[in-house]
Amino acid sequence: MRTSYIDVLANRVQIPIIQRDYAQGRTDGKTNKIRKDFLDAIFEFIRQRLSNSTKELELDFIYGLNKDSNTFVPIDGQQRLTTLWLLYWFVAQKEKIGQTDKVFLKNFIYETRHSTTVFLDKLISFDAKFSNQSIKREIKNQSWYFETWDFDPGIQAMLVVLNDIELRYAEASYKTLWNIIGDKNCPFFFYKLDMEKVGLTDDLYIKMNSRGKGLTEFEYFKASFTEFLKDESRSVRFNNSIDGIWTDTIWQIVFEKKGTSDDIALETDQAFLNIFNFITNVLSFIKNVKTDKGVYYLNTEDTPELLAVIYKNQSEQDFLFEALDSICEIYKSDESFWNNTFYYGKLNFEADKTRLFFNHNEANLLNRCLFNAITLQERMLLWACIVNFMNRGDGFENKIRVVRNLAINSDSELRENTLGNSYQEVGDFITNNDLSVFESFKTDQINEEIAKHNFIKNETQQLMALNKLEDSEIFRGTISILPLDEHFQSRALKFLELFDEDEMISSFDEKCNLLLCFGDYSQEKSGLYNLLAKNKTEIREFFTTPGYNKTELNTKTKYTLLACIDYFRANPKILPADKIKLTLSEYDNKVKDWIYYFLSYPSFRWYCHFGYFGWNNNYPSWKMAKKQFNGYHWNPFLHEVLLSDSTGKVSLGNYGIYDNLTISKSRTKIEVSILEDESGFQFENGNVTLKDNQVIDFLKNEKLINSEGRLIIDQDDNGLDLEDRIVRLKAVLSTI
Repeated sequence: MRTSYIDVLANRVQIPIIQRDYAQGRTDGKTNKIRKDFLDAIFEFIRQRLSNSTKELELDFIYGLNKDSNTFVPIDGQQRLTTLWLLYWFVAQKEKIGQTDKVFLKNFIYETRHSTTVFLDKLISFDAKFSNQSIKREIKNQSWYFETWDFDPGIQAMLVVLNDIELRYAEASYKTLWNIIGDKNCPFFFYKLDMEKVGLTDDLYIKMNSRGKGLTEFEYFKASFTEFLKDESRSVRFNNSIDGIWTDTIWQIVFEKKGTSDDIALETDQAFLNIFNFITNVLSFIKNVKTDKGVYYLNTEDTPELLAVIYKNQSEQDFLFEALDSICEIYKSDESFWNNTFYYGKLNFEADKTRLFFNHNEANLLNRCLFNAITLQERMLLWACIVNFMNRGDGFENKIRVVRNLAINSDSELRENTLGNSYQEVGDFITNNDLSVFESFKTDQINEEIAKHNFIKNETQQLMALNKLEDSEIFRGTISILPLDEHFQSRALKFLELFDEDEMISSFDEKCNLLLCFGDYSQEKSGLYNLLAKNKTEIREFFTTPGYNKTELNTKTKYTLLACIDYFRANPKILPADKIKLTLSEYDNKVKDWIYYFLSYPSFRWYCHFGYFGWNNNYPSWKMAKKQFNGYHWNPFLHEVLLSDSTGKVSLGNYGIYDNLTISKSRTKIEVSILEDESGFQFENGNVTLKDNQVIDFLKNEKLINSEGRLIIDQDDNGLDLEDRIVRLKAVLSTI
């Protein structure tokens, strides 16, 4: 049906929520041309009509359906309808048209964003003065104009178009334009196609709107989600919130994080979807809602079919609304929440904050969710925070620490088939502060949290030391290596002094040697022994949750560590370096066991990247570059000789049986290996073609090695060295 623009607005015209923002006022090159061409066509038509009475301007089809007898919902035509509305509004303001003549402008309603709806309402009641400033500037100077509207793409597009209309109006020196375009004189016509019998479906919209920009994921979600909300009050609440407080809050966060940009609206939409998807994903796990293929909810694009199932009950709908409301409320009322709850770096320790160890160093986990993909550990902590926002119980600073400890130390337990239980337990714990709800996290860690809780109830003065120890990079919440008793506080503080997390790397050899002064702290796994490695991950696992031998953590490492700590508690004036020197000096009058060699030669630990050593009776036979023999591995005694050589005549293989020390002198080669019984070294002819070896003959003649080519080390009856075998070997080699 051919209909004038004013006749179209005789009833309500409602731009639906499924539509995109008004775009004709965008300032990119392509849109600038579209807007210019359209406005030029309108004003050229008006000019011609003034001069030769050209009667009408046809503006193509507009498609839509009649929502009811008084409301038309456009599917296609939004941009043209909006630009004409702005033209009529401007002319009515400029020419002081009475309310009766312009009342039809009130029938134009926007639902794409709540802010756009409010903006148009304000324009309808606004009386522009046009006092030496542009209409755009005058509008933005009004008390009702919200600062956040500066970043609303629809509103900004309307202001741009109004500015362009004002410039064209001024250039033409119009005074009575309303008489030309208003009332029954309206010259703008559309072919209006009503499609109420077809119904507004998503597929139909996409087909009919093909000349415009396709729906974004956010626009599709916003339009479709209300279908799950059977209760009208909830539907109204959702629409008002997503076009109001929810989006406004996310918008402000995006602006603070990234500043203004051409894509801030799209970034806001995506950020909102990220937090919505997070909450919905958690509910999917808690309610055990999956697709037919066994996939839990991912997002609105990949698993949209699950939304109707997850939110079919009002309880889940209410939870979502309250969660989003509480996030917005905390953002406005407690902007320091995240920095008051979490911190990074040991120097920023505060007893009522919880240290995080993520590489990004972002304390605001909500921002992490809005802008990034987040780990399971981050998700657990964020979920705890959101539940706390909704309940605001006491003692959250202690509860979030427990969640941190459980999440970070339960890597193997955070599996898809138990994740729903984990989320549920975290929520219940934050709400009720009852540790007994935990079952799905690591059992040892759960038991430790219960033990710490019971301990601190009666030893509140030790809480700061406990928190500080938990926050060490070495422990990350798992501190069972230190007993919870009356000595805990002094031991904890002494540990942090002796084994500072940074010094464990920068002074690695000294820290390991300090422990060796008090005994064998190694841990065995499948015939190999671990003695720590210069790696934070390896150090943390060694003192908390070794994958190789937790029994030896409790029966060997723990007691060696306690002996070390207690020694320095009793002797606070003795320095670690002095204790190491004292221990080494004691070997002057006793056998030289394997600990002596580790204390004496730092090279024993070099290139041993994971801390593993192979053993043969009393002494280490191999130090492993990795954890298996298919990687480089050397005899540490021979490797020390190689590393200390300055002549360039010594070489050493990198693997097992080929790990013989080779000494080259002129055309003569000597192969040195460790005797199988570890009683010394075997010297052999390394020449391929020459049967005789003058150097070996020399060593035999000088009785530096015996007739069988062996350098025998003095040992006691238990096979322990009475002399330093490395010193002895180097002395022999120096004669060559």
